[in-house]
Amino acid sequence: MIRLFTEEWRELAVAAQYDANALAKLRNVSVRQLQRIFRLQLGRSPQEWLNEQRILAAQKSLGVGNPIKMVALDLGFKQSSHFCRQFKTLTGFTPSQFKETVATLDVAPG
Repeated sequence: MIRLFTEEWRELAVAAQYDANALAKLRNVSVRQLQRIFRLQLGRSPQEWLNEQRILAAQKSLGVGNPIKMVALDLGFKQSSHFCRQFKTLTGFTPSQFKETVATLDVAPG
């Protein structure tokens, strides 16, 4: 059985550009097999997991000060508005709010 949550899977997510069909091809399994594996091991679809990985990558990039539009484009979003909606759905914050929060934490006295 394929094991999830390894660094290899995170790297494959990037290589697949956060697309479940591409991820299945990279793992040499059918999309249906990939769906079964994810449902069994994680209780979610491959695309849900990939979306989470994409937003985690966005948080890292935003956390180091990259502009929102650049982060959106780097992660394969065709429109920054779509990125902002998905970011807020998964984190509860807009990318701007997230950046402000990170900036506040960075300057807080230690």
